[in-house]
Amino acid sequence: DDFFERGLLGIAFDPAYDSNRFVYLYYTANTSPQRNRITRFTADGDTALPESDLQVLELEALNAGNHNGGAIHFGTDGKLYVAVGDNAVSNNSQILTNRLGKFLRINSDGSIPPDNPFFGTAAGANRSIWALGLRNPFTFAVDSLSGRIFINDVGQFSREEINDGIAGAN
Repeated sequence: DDFFERGLLGIAFDPAYDSNRFVYLYYTANTSPQRNRITRFTADGDTALPESDLQVLELEALNAGNHNGGAIHFGTDGKLYVAVGDNAVSNNSQILTNRLGKFLRINSDGSIPPDNPFFGTAAGANRSIWALGLRNPFTFAVDSLSGRIFINDVGQFSREEINDGIAGAN
């Protein structure tokens, strides 16, 4: 679904890509209702094999065309980090009952690491929350030496933010 800010949001190559050929796509699925999801494919040369399609993560239903966020990268810990926008509902970013307006951390198979900061206080898929309080984290970077994560969050009208992607941060 390519409405407004939807579409292909991010691409990440598995840290073991040379041996497993896994490529992860973060995109807005053209479903009803629309949802952002992460799917893993196995590459053969420069082609993703359609039969290798494995859904790793599916987020909450979208009602806005903006504030999708849109980046995925592997951290130095081998975990997959996901920047998720608040779906144009600012209250989403402050609650642990959905993954919108958050920064997520999952294993490459979509399971949730038990050492995530809200693993014991959030329920179900919301245990994947690594940090909260984000509006529209359009991209982020992982320092390959220190592992430090910098989240670029789109502000409104007059400011932009760069946030530390620290476990449990708000």
